[in-house]
Amino acid sequence: MVILFSLVLYRHSLESIAPLLSSIRCLAACTQRFSIRLNIYNACPHETDDPTPPRVRSMVGSSLMIYQYAKNIGFGAANNCNLLPFSREGESLFIVVNPDISFDPALLLPLLEWAADSSDVSCVAPLVHGQCGSIQFSVKRDPTITSLLLGKFSRLQSFSVLKRYDRWHRNLDRDYAHECIESSYLSGCFLVINSLRYAEIGGFCEKYFLHLEDADIVRRLSHYGRCIHNPIGAVVHRWARGSHHSSIQMVHLIYSLFVYMSIWGFKIY
Repeated sequence: MVILFSLVLYRHSLESIAPLLSSIRCLAACTQRFSIRLNIYNACPHETDDPTPPRVRSMVGSSLMIYQYAKNIGFGAANNCNLLPFSREGESLFIVVNPDISFDPALLLPLLEWAADSSDVSCVAPLVHGQCGSIQFSVKRDPTITSLLLGKFSRLQSFSVLKRYDRWHRNLDRDYAHECIESSYLSGCFLVINSLRYAEIGGFCEKYFLHLEDADIVRRLSHYGRCIHNPIGAVVHRWARGSHHSSIQMVHLIYSLFVYMSIWGFKIY
């Protein structure tokens, strides 16, 4: 079975994606069941340390790689360029991965084998750790105005009612490290998607430019099969919350919220 990684770059240096490339290379070397491929969409080459195809290929070894430079069309649309052309070539696993992810193949392979053997599963996400080892609570309920405000303005959690709401929304009472959690909103930092389900829904909705594409695609995938957080696999996420530090990112988040609400309905909480 083929496992196809989809990586979208925007002003990323080779150094910043090196841990991910090394992880993919090690995965390819330690599995005989899966054929590992990597497709890269570079939306904006970095001026000083551009991860050019030859440099990337030298880091991922013999993995089959397709690399394209193109304009910045948004995260979802770029992933569709990487994945949709291959979505009807027979059942395989697509992995949508952030550039700031890395993993130990020995800790990820059990999840990939489980996903390959689970025909009733549309997509699955692993346990996500931060660099310091803490768990990132990445399984959420569907987005609302309140949940996004709490994500942006953490001081709002000083109100007990909102703190309880945040715990409920992010499933903080569940045992992330040991429990499978079914959800229609899994983090898009690392999503393993059945390729046939991806084809059925037409991939990512390209109305979004950045933010909430993961909430939308997992919710649509959940209509065709189970979407599950399964901690038998784990990855490390060097998380940079861009919308919390950039006014442009915040504009994208607000725009995506309106797109999401126009599709799924307006919900305050």
